[in-house]
Amino acid sequence: MNAGLSKRSAGAFRLPRRSVLRGKDAFSGLFKNGTRIAGTFTDLRFVVTEGPAPDIRVAFIAGRRLGNAVRRNRGKRLLREAYRLQQHFLDPVKQSSATVLHIGFILKNSRATYPQLHEETGRLVQKLAKMLTDNPEES
Repeated sequence: MNAGLSKRSAGAFRLPRRSVLRGKDAFSGLFKNGTRIAGTFTDLRFVVTEGPAPDIRVAFIAGRRLGNAVRRNRGKRLLREAYRLQQHFLDPVKQSSATVLHIGFILKNSRATYPQLHEETGRLVQKLAKMLTDNPEES
């Protein structure tokens, strides 16, 4: 183990598995019915539905046109970390009502640096939170 971290604490800062969007129906709903917020390096797509309890699920998407698997996976890894550090902006959305929020971050430029993705992800998440808390019936 590196730097004395135990196996348990090494994954303590990961995005929880239950927060990852999965399933063909969820993705088709995201692309068919989703609302898009455009950014320079990424796009954010989201769908809000009613559910038994508040839930936020996130997907990180990089198309094949961005390059080989190494480049796409690196881009998704950077996006995942940027979102993980910015997800606290969505706390008011979780507490507002029993909504299920599906979010997809779509990478548009695989050469984007981490600081660029971090700044843009923060801006997009804040914009989403503002849209959902100011006027929830809009979505």
